[in-house]
Amino acid sequence: MLPRPRPHRAFGVIRLGVTAFLAVHVFISAWLVATVEGVYTEGKPAPTEAHSLVAIDKDRTMIDVEIKKATSFFFYTLERDGDASVPVNSSSSSENTTEDTSGDEDGGSDDEQSVGGDEDWLSTGRQSIKVALVALVLSELLMLSGFKWRHHVRTLAFLATLTAFAVVFPACYMLELSGGEGEESDNTATNTPGANIETVSFVHTNASSDFSLIWLGIELEADFSGYDLGLVEPENRTTVAAQVPEKGSEDASSFIAFESTFEIQLGKNLDILLVLPAMWYLLPAVDPRQQRKTLVGVEDE
Repeated sequence: MLPRPRPHRAFGVIRLGVTAFLAVHVFISAWLVATVEGVYTEGKPAPTEAHSLVAIDKDRTMIDVEIKKATSFFFYTLERDGDASVPVNSSSSSENTTEDTSGDEDGGSDDEQSVGGDEDWLSTGRQSIKVALVALVLSELLMLSGFKWRHHVRTLAFLATLTAFAVVFPACYMLELSGGEGEESDNTATNTPGANIETVSFVHTNASSDFSLIWLGIELEADFSGYDLGLVEPENRTTVAAQVPEKGSEDASSFIAFESTFEIQLGKNLDILLVLPAMWYLLPAVDPRQQRKTLVGVEDE
């Protein structure tokens, strides 16, 4: 273990400068990065790949979407019948309709009250990070004084900064995604083709997912496969829905498999904040009691 240097007043200025530099460096970099990688591994859309990147910084939310090898996917969308679906149980659908109707009646008055109560969660998350970074720099400035609890204040400011980046801001981002139009967005989402393609238009499906931790984030791997009724002749859809098509048959060509990887990470430069505790050890602050003794000795001379 490296020997710890003796405290010196000049170390305080160095620590303050390094802390301010790192705070500005982190402030102007991306705070949250989400990536989605998807590929069709089997079926007519294969080998189409989809790549999506979302980066959030202090001012903007940047989104980049790229589709590679999209020729097969283009012809797949032209060939596929978007109206194909599995027969739905009439009793369950009627129950759902009744529940939706009653829910709309009960929630009518609530929607009027919540219109003015929507909050910009992403702005709140950004504000929390700005406050935390300013508090971190000010806590290091406090180390130049003789305040008794200055070390505790600096530690709390450092932990608050990590919490703002690792907990508060991601939580605000998720609340921002789930907020907005409320019930209207939920109803719209269930009527889109993307919402129905796995639950209605695919049969004999198989889905799996695997969750894992990565550096400064999480990773979710998901696989989905099934038979797309949109690629099956209308007269054969009932048969395909009832039993798996035989291998080599025309209906078996409707099988599609898709693999995806979703990663959400803190910004690439945020781990540089972990340098600060090491700097505190290598550049220790002067003990307030020793500082007072030095001042008293100078006055006596």
